[in-house]
Amino acid sequence: MQIFYKGRIFPALLLMILITACSGKEEKLELFSPEAFTYSLDYGWELNASCRVKGFTQSKNGEEYTAKLSYTTDLIMPDGKKIESIGEGLIDQKSKEKFSDLLIETQLQFDRSYLPGKYKIVFNVSDDFNGKSLSIEKEFELTKE
Repeated sequence: MQIFYKGRIFPALLLMILITACSGKEEKLELFSPEAFTYSLDYGWELNASCRVKGFTQSKNGEEYTAKLSYTTDLIMPDGKKIESIGEGLIDQKSKEKFSDLLIETQLQFDRSYLPGKYKIVFNVSDDFNGKSLSIEKEFELTKE
């Protein structure tokens, strides 16, 4: 009877180990919470835009975590024309604790040659450790004063 009982424990134990190993799946790269605000200035407008990113690969060296993300920003005009790479940046941060998410920010200035209307800012983010890329956009408006 004990031999039969042990025969059931081994498959159950193996199944539990398999389920535990599969549940540690890699997080998916995600951009979220895009924001865009414009301020009217004497010579035009200033745009402050941001988004957050999570699910990126983190390198651990000793007790320190490192995250490396590259990004560009595109502008979509009210007529649909796209101006690529109007901004760019690199986030290269280190921390003693694992990052949950990071903030990506950009600030642009528009002179009076940009007409009032609805525009879109597009964040194109690439995880430098694994090569995965993702984009998110946010609409904003340039208004007459």
